[in-house]
Amino acid sequence: MQNPNVVYKLDGVTDVMESELKSLVEKNLFWENCKMSSSLKKIYSKWWDVKVVVRVTVKKVADGYDGNFKFEYDGKSLDYDRQSFEILADLVNHAFDNFKQRILAK
Repeated sequence: MQNPNVVYKLDGVTDVMESELKSLVEKNLFWENCKMSSSLKKIYSKWWDVKVVVRVTVKKVADGYDGNFKFEYDGKSLDYDRQSFEILADLVNHAFDNFKQRILAK
């Protein structure tokens, strides 16, 4: 199975938080039996040569983090957009929960 390509656009995020963010994305996408493993298996079983791109945009704001996540594959784009999430880990985990539910429901 191929690995998705992850593209980051970060604004106002400290180096420590950037490291945490990237670690959280990796845990959701790349670890064995991760949150997205069943979704990725489903995608790659239908389109073995498909390119999967995850675009992560996070901006530090006064009361937390604004985030936009895009999960793109086979001409489809799933979006998750939230504002003022206080805890960065919750923002990332909720985005991937949302993607997983939507992919497996199809």
